[in-house]
Amino acid sequence: MDKRRHRKTHTLAQFLRRYFLTTALGVLALLGSAVLLFLLGLQAGWYTRLNHNEKQAQELIGKIQRQDFFDPAEVGDGLDYVLFSHEQLADTSLSPDSALTDFSLYTGSYTGKIGTQTWFRTDLRAEVVILLFRYEIRPALPAFAALIPNLQGPLIGALGLSLFLYLLTTANHYGRKLVQALNTLEESATQIASGNLDFEIQDTAFTEFNQALNSVDTMRSALKDSLIQQWDMQNQREIQITVLAHDLKTPLAKIQTDAELLQKEARSARHRLEAINRHVGQLRQVVFQLQQAACSQNQAEQPRVTAIDALVRRCMKEVSGLCRNKAITLTVFCPPFQARIHAETLRRALINLLDNAIRYCPSGKTVQLMGQITETCWILKVSDEGPGFHAESLNHIGEPFYRYESARSSHGHAGLGLYTVSQAMQIEGGRMIPGNVPDGSGAQVILQFPLSTLADENEAAANSD
Repeated sequence: MDKRRHRKTHTLAQFLRRYFLTTALGVLALLGSAVLLFLLGLQAGWYTRLNHNEKQAQELIGKIQRQDFFDPAEVGDGLDYVLFSHEQLADTSLSPDSALTDFSLYTGSYTGKIGTQTWFRTDLRAEVVILLFRYEIRPALPAFAALIPNLQGPLIGALGLSLFLYLLTTANHYGRKLVQALNTLEESATQIASGNLDFEIQDTAFTEFNQALNSVDTMRSALKDSLIQQWDMQNQREIQITVLAHDLKTPLAKIQTDAELLQKEARSARHRLEAINRHVGQLRQVVFQLQQAACSQNQAEQPRVTAIDALVRRCMKEVSGLCRNKAITLTVFCPPFQARIHAETLRRALINLLDNAIRYCPSGKTVQLMGQITETCWILKVSDEGPGFHAESLNHIGEPFYRYESARSSHGHAGLGLYTVSQAMQIEGGRMIPGNVPDGSGAQVILQFPLSTLADENEAAANSD
């Protein structure tokens, strides 16, 4: 799975706690700021105190009682008066609509509340003076007081608007983080749905979302690996079909050689016909393998215990016609032993090696096939007396379709012979070692197999039964 950059995260529970804590602290900060601003306003004299009107009323009531006289002109701003004479309304600063003319409402006490107003009462002989006031915040400047006589409403409204804007900003800030996390998850799903699997998933600020993104990333990587594997299988299948088609050339060349010899040697016609029939059987087998390679449910050949010396002799017979056609001597040495291999796969590999060696070996020279068991492995070695491999080409041997333009390149060949051998050795668990004969007399290719594939006597006997 592709590595992603990780950053510090927190859970949704921590996120919600942080949101509510930030909101609560912000509200408290706004309220505290409002109280502090109000106190500063009091100190600076921007508006009258809440109890200013009450003190004015108390002072005026005391003055009226001392002087036993009431002058309406002495009633200050923020106070209203109602004057009763013989329990009848005589005068008031209130509008007719709001004047409380019922004297009975003011009896029983010298102070009290009526509606939103608080009042003080004092008696002057047959007259009764009622001073009414409210606990209101009023501007200190008369000009400003004329515009806004009561500051309580605007102050409360400003505080409420500030709280609303703060809550809206906080909710928008934290909500944007949630939306970003959701968008990351949605974008990842959209990319996968559109078939784009080569992208990087970024972490979010939330643990739960990252867990979901990890699952999405795992699915993305699995899909990507699956598609790559399918592409590789398809590519290998196409190469395998090309390789098998390449393998058809050798039997066809043998049939052509035997047919030409038939024309020249009527006495050995029967021998040649048998060879042609054998080569036709090989062609049928290769065609069958082509059909298997083209099938998506192709089943690989199973390894079995095989006599290596017999397999070597079989390969020698199959290329003997090519050797005779070029007057090439094929020498074979292989002690009798058995190994657990993919017989048909190894046979094709040896045929390809021998076909290459015969093709590049000059007429009248020798091609050698040798089998040997060493202390660490068992080998099959094919060598010739041709021009050998160029030093640069040794770095590319085993690559499909590679042909170095040298003496060992030939028009009409796709560069798949040694690639076929390399693939076969991967199947067998061994390796192909291309090179040149130490004395420089030609090329040699060594097929090296692990000793673990050798069959012991009991296993060989069971296989022969």
